[in-house]
Amino acid sequence: METMSASWLLLIYSVPREPSRLRASIWRDLKRVGAVYLRDGVAVLPARPETVAALRAVADQVEAFQGEATLIEDARLAPRRAEALAEQSRAARSAEYAEAAREAERFLAHVRREAEHRELTCAELEELEADLTKLRRWVEQIRTRDYFGADGSAEVAELLARCEAELAEFLDETYHQAEAAP
Repeated sequence: METMSASWLLLIYSVPREPSRLRASIWRDLKRVGAVYLRDGVAVLPARPETVAALRAVADQVEAFQGEATLIEDARLAPRRAEALAEQSRAARSAEYAEAAREAERFLAHVRREAEHRELTCAELEELEADLTKLRRWVEQIRTRDYFGADGSAEVAELLARCEAELAEFLDETYHQAEAAP
């Protein structure tokens, strides 16, 4: 977990108002890396090699959109403000973990319904596997931007393990039923 005395990165930027899709693109990029906004056009992340690279890439994109970007490295924040930002980041990641957990529960329920009610085609089985792959990728993306040890990571990991185990069991049963069929 980051210490609150750690250095921070600040990205100060402005993007032309029109077209609005450019501003939305930058907002999505910053959300994807887990940045917290201090105010409009000012985002912050803890300083790490991967966050420096991520914010530099966003700054480059801002400039490609004919905007202005300033990246400030090794910024020091007052401990109270740093802790508030870390808490804001933790809360956002906790909410994301909770959403992923709900999706994992829905996935488990879907697999259980399918196992009880019908035989699946290969295409439907592949779709279930693809859904699980998407869920894994989503959780990994959340973990990547979880800089402060948010609640929910362990619970989601446990749910993903259950998803994998139940899907594997269902696939094995389906395969054995298909082999036994005349």
